[in-house]
Amino acid sequence: MSQYSGSLLTGLASPLETLISEESDKQPAGIVGQIHERQVPLQAIDALDRLYGSLYASYRFQRLGDPTATPHAWIGYQQGDIVGVLLFRLDGARIRVITEMVTLGAEVATAFCRDVFDRYPCIHEIDFNAISQLSPGLRFACQSFAFSENYVLELPTSVLEYEQALGKSTRKTLRGYGNRLLRDHPGFEWHCYLPGSLPRHAQRALVVQLHEFKRRSMAARGKLAQIDVRETAQLLQMAADCGLYGVGTIDGKLCAGSLALRVGDHCTMLLCAADPAFSQYRLGLMACYWSLCDCLRLGVRQCHLLWGRYRYKEQLLAVASSLHRVRVYRSRWQMLCRPISVVGIASRGLLHRWRAWLLEDIPERRHPCARCLLWLARRLSQGSDSNS
Repeated sequence: MSQYSGSLLTGLASPLETLISEESDKQPAGIVGQIHERQVPLQAIDALDRLYGSLYASYRFQRLGDPTATPHAWIGYQQGDIVGVLLFRLDGARIRVITEMVTLGAEVATAFCRDVFDRYPCIHEIDFNAISQLSPGLRFACQSFAFSENYVLELPTSVLEYEQALGKSTRKTLRGYGNRLLRDHPGFEWHCYLPGSLPRHAQRALVVQLHEFKRRSMAARGKLAQIDVRETAQLLQMAADCGLYGVGTIDGKLCAGSLALRVGDHCTMLLCAADPAFSQYRLGLMACYWSLCDCLRLGVRQCHLLWGRYRYKEQLLAVASSLHRVRVYRSRWQMLCRPISVVGIASRGLLHRWRAWLLEDIPERRHPCARCLLWLARRLSQGSDSNS
């Protein structure tokens, strides 16, 4: 396991304090970077949660995928404080950043790219898989395109403030369906559980049942629910430490529920579903609202509702934040020397924009031509992603 410090002194073992004093004028915005090969220091693990609050940036989440393969870690310091942490792996002549769904400033991104290009002369490209936002000003040639979205909800300090911020029609909807549900089913109850108050077998049974609700609900709308059993098992491992469960019952029988994972003061809503038999009460919308209120009471300040264009997310004040794939080249010359890579990124961007247009402008997709075009766009998009 090796450790390297600084962009221009990569490979020299130097104390951090010396590097800050000697190279602050050479790094963008005074950022000094350290590369830790095949190790992730404790300060980096803590900083990932503190800086980003993203489940997909958390080292605990990364370890679930492959606990035996430790990635490399880059830590960026500014005046002694950690301002950026990125985990990455080497893949031939390319670096793949596995820290995802984060917002990166141009200074941090530039310092990271400069450090890894200096440290690894054989590397010509750096891939960021899912970046919420990359500020303008990156000092390297790059390509990017938006391929998905993450709906983000900034929560106020109290449930009352959140209720008042909702639109008038949304408040009326929640109040009306809530009253109707309690009137028709007075035995309804909603409870919030932390992992320590819910046995592991009960957690697993709850998630399995919620997946079944989701599958039946989507089947009723002519859609197929894609559920990854392996990923579900991995997330349940993490939920045992930082999960937040919502459970809705009628006379003791499960009718709705949710699962969120908390990282710092952020929560990621992984699963929220309701029994389709109670669709007349908009129970899915109600469960999501109650879950968000639970998060708020526990001090969560931002909730991620992830991808999928559903109107209820906007009703609950979540805002879509585009997720980008970004490829950074060592230089413009290196970029021009890789026409296949450049054309591939550009074509994938066009395909995703085309698919987004079909989803947004032809939402019903009733015309056979529209359905055919959407199917073709999906197949092409999946093919290009698998070949990248």
